[in-house]
Amino acid sequence: MKNERSLKRVSVGFGLLVFVLLLLFYYHKTILVEVGKYLAPGGMSKADVLIMEGGMLIKLSAVKIGLNVIFSGTANCLVAVDQDVIGEDIFALSNYPQLVAKNLEALGLKKGQYEIIGVPAKHPVTLREAEVVLSLLSKKGVRSAILLTQGFHARRSYWAYTRVGLPLGIKIIPLPYFTNYGKEDWWQQAEGVNEFFNESLKFIYYVLRGYIPLKSLFVT
Repeated sequence: MKNERSLKRVSVGFGLLVFVLLLLFYYHKTILVEVGKYLAPGGMSKADVLIMEGGMLIKLSAVKIGLNVIFSGTANCLVAVDQDVIGEDIFALSNYPQLVAKNLEALGLKKGQYEIIGVPAKHPVTLREAEVVLSLLSKKGVRSAILLTQGFHARRSYWAYTRVGLPLGIKIIPLPYFTNYGKEDWWQQAEGVNEFFNESLKFIYYVLRGYIPLKSLFVT
């Protein structure tokens, strides 16, 4: 009797394993596309500003998207976030914000159509960035912001900004962009796979540490 039950359990387990493997085989592309969309939620609607999320250096591809949003009238002001490099051994970048401003104007933006906000690169970096940026924008009456973020960093960034923005009355609209890989085929590029797993771990870390709410796992 025991042998029959054990055999039945093994058969059921093997059947389930085969079913899952077949599901992955036939629908792996759909599944991978959907998990990519999960980490990079996005939409577009009119907002007061577009926040071009920070790093030590601002990417040209992000600037191009930001300019299109401003020139189309979807947002009124481009906010470029610049992570301060105090203490970093970087040559000839002490006037980086001024260079950014000069180049934005050369590309057609006027004073008042852009703002450059410096943020400290302190842990947890994304949450600290959101606190500094949204605090300043709130004082200027901003009530909605498009958040332009690179790749799979989008979900963690969106929820960090949303956590800070909610009590300030600022709605955040996520807008991810991709450079060296695409959202529809990220698993075919080594950089896409690497960023997917790195950002997945960082996202879970932010949830576990309470930097972003638990519901961020389930709600866009």
